[in-house]
Amino acid sequence: MRLILLALVAALVCGAANAQPAGPHQGADAPAPISGTAPAQAQVEFVVVSRDTRNDVVLSSDTLLPLIKGGRTEDALLRQAVYVTSTLTVVRNTTAPNVEMLRWTYESFLLHQLCFTSMTGQFSCTVAEATALPEKSSGETPITPSPAGGTGPQTNPAAEAARAAVVDSIRARGTALFGEDRRLKIDPMLRTAGVSVRATSGAGAARR
Repeated sequence: MRLILLALVAALVCGAANAQPAGPHQGADAPAPISGTAPAQAQVEFVVVSRDTRNDVVLSSDTLLPLIKGGRTEDALLRQAVYVTSTLTVVRNTTAPNVEMLRWTYESFLLHQLCFTSMTGQFSCTVAEATALPEKSSGETPITPSPAGGTGPQTNPAAEAARAAVVDSIRARGTALFGEDRRLKIDPMLRTAGVSVRATSGAGAARR
């Protein structure tokens, strides 16, 4: 009996010594290693099909400024206008020729210019200066591809609505835009030159 027990213990010790622990990826069920990199996404490119840019006056005003300096008088005319620059661009997907996008940009500017009538009757004007206004909009929308031989961007409801919103915002401020421009830009320049403006009831009114 003792010999049998000794034989069993020896067998167990020998088996433990010869056993090899399985690694984390060994065995029949171990997953195969993954190699390689994910393919990069192709970048979508567009080419310009057409572009149209135009300027439209939204508001304008002419204000008479009788100037006085050192006993001399001179008539000046302050011309102001607010205009919107519209840029419509049609682009086409280079990988999908049937896909076109209409991109729009609307920017507004306030322009002022001083004109003078001299004692001899000569009329001349300074260089017009434009200041960008905060009213602007930009965006894009898919459109039906332009027909062959098309001359420019098609009318689009989304683009027209964006332009209308810019114009409505400008008109809501109305003549306040011109009054602020004169207060900040024109009046300080005249005071610096020692010129005063004689009061008059013939101030110009905004048009359009």
